[in-house]
Order: sequence, then structure tokens, then C-alpha cells
Amino acid sequence: MIGLFKIFDAHVHFYSNSFFRFLVKQKPNRADISSELKNIAMKGHIEIPGEDPVQLAKRWADAIDKWKIERLILIGSMPGDEDSVVQAVQAYPKRFTGFFTVDPNSNMLMENTEKRLKQDKLRGIFLYPSLYQIGVNDEWLYPLYNLVQESKGIVFVHFGKLLIRPRDFAGVPTVINDAFADPRDLIPVAKKFPQVRWVIPNFGAGKFTETLEVGKQCPNVYVDTAGSNSWMEHHPEKPDLRKVYQKALEVFGAGRILFGSDSGMMPRGYRYDILDNQLKLVQEMRIPTPEIKKIFYENLAGLIDSPS
Repeated sequence: MIGLFKIFDAHVHFYSNSFFRFLVKQKPNRADISSELKNIAMKGHIEIPGEDPVQLAKRWADAIDKWKIERLILIGSMPGDEDSVVQAVQAYPKRFTGFFTVDPNSNMLMENTEKRLKQDKLRGIFLYPSLYQIGVNDEWLYPLYNLVQESKGIVFVHFGKLLIRPRDFAGVPTVINDAFADPRDLIPVAKKFPQVRWVIPNFGAGKFTETLEVGKQCPNVYVDTAGSNSWMEHHPEKPDLRKVYQKALEVFGAGRILFGSDSGMMPRGYRYDILDNQLKLVQEMRIPTPEIKKIFYENLAGLIDSPS
């Protein structure tokens, strides 16, 4: 607990050793795996964790103990790396909740998702429509949403600008299609699957106005506050974070906003500066303490612990 506030971070990437190995496999004309991993570490000034995901989980547990943070959502950020997250969550079930990224074009999509949600007890999925070049409203994905709905799961859908630093460090191009990056595509889907809880990360990552429109129409859509929100510099309105929070509160209310740090890389570890800045901001804005508690802990705890 930090002061009056318990923290449940909605957005932490679990960049395991196998994550980087899966990433390297996507690189054309690659060298041997050891050389590629060393090159990633040098180029990004980052650390490639050891092969045991439980050891990486312990580092995250130690990090949040240091900063007095209660819980994290850990995201398996590469299709195929679900086992790493499963092992991390099983090692620290009271501290971590697992999510995983799906490849919507995989012929194993349904089989794998069912296993991860029902057997491994991961709590939801991440979708990147612009990266995998399939609209969130494509009927191909309806069986996936039915499965998530049946499992009382949660779906994060990334819209707007997409930066994936590990891909840059690995020399794997991030080819996206902006036609699939509009949050408003979620409106008919969220209405068709009202029991699914949807989350738009990073305040829409540059599609903030569109994200607000979704929030007005769809009471089962949430927004997370993750990261530095550098998209604000390029947004036509040039908002600051205070203005973003104000508008989000007007539309989503305190009950549909989830704090996130967008942490992930080692050795940097937990981005406490993000948490500190946002906590100070909401207190300076004189947001009532019960509402701050919702944003930074209670909303997410309710979704995870007592799914409706």
C-alpha cells in the first residue's frame, strides 16, 4: 500500500527468455539464437532474462514488494509464450494474474484459448488488430468472444499507435494496418457481447477522442492509463495528462478506469515513476479518495476476483 492506496497494476509485460526466442524466430536471415539475444540486449540496453520464468517472476515479486504494490496483471506478450506466464502466476497466485496475447489468424486459436482460460486459469486475452491485420469486429472472432464470455474473461484490445520496442531491438519490423486501429470498431462488438469486459489500453494510444466515444456508448468497456502516454504529444488537441484524466472521468467515471504502468523491460523493472506521477496527479486534481481507490485497485480487483 502506498499511503492510503492499494495498487493493482493492469498492464505489465512479462518479457521472458522464451518471449525473446519466439521473437528472434520471426527474423529473416537470423544468426544463431545466442548471438541474436546478445544483439537485442546490446541494442536495447536491456537484459534477456534466464530461461526459468519462475526466477523472473520472483524478480517481479521482489520489485513490487520494494515499491509496496499489491498485485500485477502479467501479460504474455507473444503468442506461444503462455507457459511462461502460467508458471509465473502459479508461483505467485496472490500477486499475479495472467493474460496472454493471441494470434487471431492461428488455426490453433480456439483450442489454445480454451486451454489457457479453462485449464490454466489465465483471466483474459490481448488483441492487437492492427498488428495481426484483422478487425476487432470481424465475425471470424465471434467464437473467440463467445469462449471468453463463457469463461468470464476480459479482453484488452490495443488501438491507436503501436510501438513494440523489443521488435525494434530484434530487427523484426512492426508492420501494422491503421485501418484496424480505430477504437470505434469495438462499439458493435461490445454491444453484441455485453457480458465480456473490454479494456482499451493507454487511453486509446492516440485515439483518445474515439475511445471516449466508445465509452459513452458501451458500459462494458473500460480504459487503462498505462505508460508514459507519449501519444499526447502528437494528438491534435495536445492534451496533458490532467486533461486526459478529466475527460476520461467525465465519460467512463471512476468505475471504468484502470491504472497501468506498462512496465516490462529488465533491468529497469517496475516503472514506479509512472505510478508516482499518476497518483500525485489525481490527488492534486482533488479526485475524491474513494474514486482514486477504484482506479488504482478496486475496479480491477472486482473484475478479476468477482467476475460478473
